[in-house]
Amino acid sequence: MEVDADTDSPSTSSEDKVLGSGSSSLSVSLHPLVIMNISDHYTRVKVQQGDSHPGPLIVYGALLGTQKGRSVEICNSFELVVSPSEQGPLLDKEYFSSKEEQFKQVFSSMEFLGWYTTGGTPTQKDLHFHRQISADNENILLLKLNPLARTSQLLPISVYESLIEIVSGEPRILFAQVSYTLATEEAERIGVDHVARVSVAGSTQSSAVAEQLSAQHGAVKMLYSRVRVILEYLKAVHAGELPKSHDILREVSSLCDQLPVLESQSFEKEFCSVCWAHPHAQIISHTHTHTQQTTDVLLVSYLASITKGLSTASEVPATYTHTHTCTDGCLDSLRLPPPCL
Repeated sequence: MEVDADTDSPSTSSEDKVLGSGSSSLSVSLHPLVIMNISDHYTRVKVQQGDSHPGPLIVYGALLGTQKGRSVEICNSFELVVSPSEQGPLLDKEYFSSKEEQFKQVFSSMEFLGWYTTGGTPTQKDLHFHRQISADNENILLLKLNPLARTSQLLPISVYESLIEIVSGEPRILFAQVSYTLATEEAERIGVDHVARVSVAGSTQSSAVAEQLSAQHGAVKMLYSRVRVILEYLKAVHAGELPKSHDILREVSSLCDQLPVLESQSFEKEFCSVCWAHPHAQIISHTHTHTQQTTDVLLVSYLASITKGLSTASEVPATYTHTHTCTDGCLDSLRLPPPCL
């Protein structure tokens, strides 16, 4: 949910101080999925609000990932529900706890690392929200994305770590900016490539995924047209509009024999036991145990064959090395004796 931005000019007094003077040694790796989630969140809310929202638009969300010592990897995120108030945005803690628990059930290896928002440098309202969300979590991160930034060299993203510093003789929570690096996986690289090429309006470029899907669509479309021609021919022969050609009918019969019998009950049971998403999977649940045991036995046999083949292949270099490093005497000892006449 969005709230109004703090339009007041930032004060430099000690009471309004938000950024600390210390530096952070934290190592942060940021995945592109998080950036796309934040951008999508802001764009979606911006389109829904239109021009009716006064002032800059600000959205809030939580960051998920893994942490090992001083190394943090931000992998995913989800949106937060907040409500505006005079002091600043108020976090819906019940929704936050429920959403965090749901993500832990799906992504058990990830933990809550911090929160994100949109805008420029941190403000007092960001610090107020940070105290709310860090009540049960210490040393969490703040990620800010500035959608109004005009830069083509660097990403408009800043990451901050919360530190405790002494200000006017009292300990206070302040933000210290942290440098970050981008970390990608294969699935993310495919998604980023697709978004980067086709997201621009009027772009004629296409991503690798789009090209592959287009090729598959063309192949399926051609297959459909060929099957339709065969079907129309059979209908015409059955209606007596075309003479029978036994050669063509034998070709069609041979083609059909190569396909599985989809209406067979045994095929349905075998297919549904493998694909649980099939709508008829519930009627064959009693046959799953036997089929699963058979599949497990075949899988173990297949793995044993692979292991045996790998073991044989690993002996080839050793045998080759031993043969070519033997001395002449060793080779003489390996020669067979002459046959007896």
